[in-house]
Amino acid sequence: MRMIGSSHFLNDVQEFIRKPLSSPHYLVVRLFLLFSHQLVSLICLVILLLKLSLNDF
Repeated sequence: MRMIGSSHFLNDVQEFIRKPLSSPHYLVVRLFLLFSHQLVSLICLVILLLKLSLNDF
């Protein structure tokens, strides 16, 4: 699963390089989407770990 996330990240970086930096709004939106995706993945992982630890007790 980590590999999928890192390949998405590489694609985003390549898109950043291809796109002209004259559109800062595009850049901000892409960064926001990238980080929010990472955040959602992290939150899902934490919830999963909490469920597993609760099942042990």
